Amino acid sequence: MGEVISDSQHAFVHGRQILDAVLIANEALDSRLKGNNPGLLLKMDIEKAFDHVKWDFLMDVMSKMGFGHRWIKWMNWCCSTASFSILINGSPSGFFRSSRGLRQGNPLSPYLFLFAMEALSQLLSCARNGGFISGFRVGGRGREGLIVSHLLIKSQSEQNGGHSSGEGIPMETLASVLGCKIGSLPTSYLGLPLGAPYISTRVWDAVEERFRKRLSLWKRQYLSKGGRLTLLKSTLSSLPTYFLSLFVIPKKVCARLEKIQRDFLWGGGALENKPHLVSWKAICATKKEGGLGIRSLSTFNKALLGKWLWRFANENESLWKQIISSKYDLQEGGWCSKGVRDRYGVGVWKAIRNGWENFRSHSRFIIGDGTRVKFWKDLWCGNQALEEAFPILFNLSVNKDGWVAEAWEEEEVGESWGPCFNRHLNDWEVGEVESLLCKLHPLTIRRGVEDLFRWKENKNGSFSVKSFYSLLSRDTKPPFPARTIWTPWVPIRASFFGWEAAWNRLLTTDRLKRFGWSIPNRCFLCKQEEETTDHLPSSVLRESQNVMASDLLPFWGALGDALLCEKKPLGLAWFFCGQKKGESLESCPPLPDVDHLERKE
Repeated sequence: MGEVISDSQHAFVHGRQILDAVLIANEALDSRLKGNNPGLLLKMDIEKAFDHVKWDFLMDVMSKMGFGHRWIKWMNWCCSTASFSILINGSPSGFFRSSRGLRQGNPLSPYLFLFAMEALSQLLSCARNGGFISGFRVGGRGREGLIVSHLLIKSQSEQNGGHSSGEGIPMETLASVLGCKIGSLPTSYLGLPLGAPYISTRVWDAVEERFRKRLSLWKRQYLSKGGRLTLLKSTLSSLPTYFLSLFVIPKKVCARLEKIQRDFLWGGGALENKPHLVSWKAICATKKEGGLGIRSLSTFNKALLGKWLWRFANENESLWKQIISSKYDLQEGGWCSKGVRDRYGVGVWKAIRNGWENFRSHSRFIIGDGTRVKFWKDLWCGNQALEEAFPILFNLSVNKDGWVAEAWEEEEVGESWGPCFNRHLNDWEVGEVESLLCKLHPLTIRRGVEDLFRWKENKNGSFSVKSFYSLLSRDTKPPFPARTIWTPWVPIRASFFGWEAAWNRLLTTDRLKRFGWSIPNRCFLCKQEEETTDHLPSSVLRESQNVMASDLLPFWGALGDALLCEKKPLGLAWFFCGQKKGESLESCPPLPDVDHLERKE
């Protein structure tokens, strides 16, 4: 598909993404605004685009593209043989065939629609070549740059135009002819900001509104903490992913969104002001590290933006990479663009480029011809860069920024490694050289093979957002009994109780009194001592021994046969704590090991 579809189309083509168009549009607009050049930006949404495609026109386009007669005949048959029926009072009233349009849901329809939109793309290209529109020129640092005249995404398109002559057409007249409204920047394109200043908080209001709208649906539902945790991980934390995939989230916005998540976890859908028993930083850790596995928005944002750096290093023909390379130039080796010295403006690449050094430190190179990898400074041999593994030899090297290919010697006798030094070596330095050559011996230069950029954190060398997020959020913490607490044999709300207990954050009566509650402190199980975190486990243990052969056993049912012994104390503790009336105690710690529990038939 990529060979017959122009670069201006970014949907349903392998290797292209919708976000590419948003990045290109913002970078093109940024160049235009920084150059103080007037221009026109037209955003067009084709109404019922799939339904209006004429089959004869589509077949003509495919014929012009070089498709064979048999293939075109097959596509025509797929489009024209569908039948439709209208339901009247719930019953179909006969079938009829359509005369145009592509069916929604048909796996062929998106690709056929690309062919139809390709005709529009070629017309706009002809208009640019004929001087009717000039497009936006994207370039920098003394280069001529590339021209972006239009971007197409499914049924939505964007045209970038400029003044092709000295005559200016009033905007009101142009809007009347085109039948559109006059807008202003910033606006939206494909659901994302276009022309918004860097770190603008206003464009994130839509994300916060989606948060609150989703919470309003859960406001009147009673949800346990386990249920809230499930909704938080599956829904709320995923809502801003589309924005986070391209834009850096401002700290103020991140704080607001995370506050909504905290309030929902501890207070429910109404966002009641209840005690937050565990810090948000601890909650965002993995379950193995003592957290709840909720994603930190700022860390997740960095991991998502890392995907752009990976794509830049590994994609060669993408239009968005050509735009960035033309505007900011390539650094040595071509793995990333040069550092951006201009002000931020409305472009998005500068913020993405800021994470390159950290991203690169977790990557390595596989040597091909060695023309794009630094011999001393890049990681390509072992687990350390050679300048770190052999600092003495690095200081003696003739070319500290030399390429790997320059250290490879090809002679009639044979091929070998031959790094050059600026003086004769001392006797005690010869051993260092021998160690270096032994390390280089298994590796060879392969002429005609490109060097490869690989991700260290995955065994297959491919980048993943998940691995980068785990890397960014990795922290050294003491062991946590996650396997005992988070188990599929125990309800999530019971596991949540155990998690709070492991953090010593049970909402016992003595803790409630510290929060300002005026209530008597008496253990609801033994009715004798005060209820504290230290006293509660022993009280629950004594109570469990008293009811082993009582009404608890029918409650346990078949679940008791399936649970492992180490999971039963957690379930028992949750059962006893659930007997307490009110909300002063919602959880309790896991019991000590229970040796045996059986159900009597």
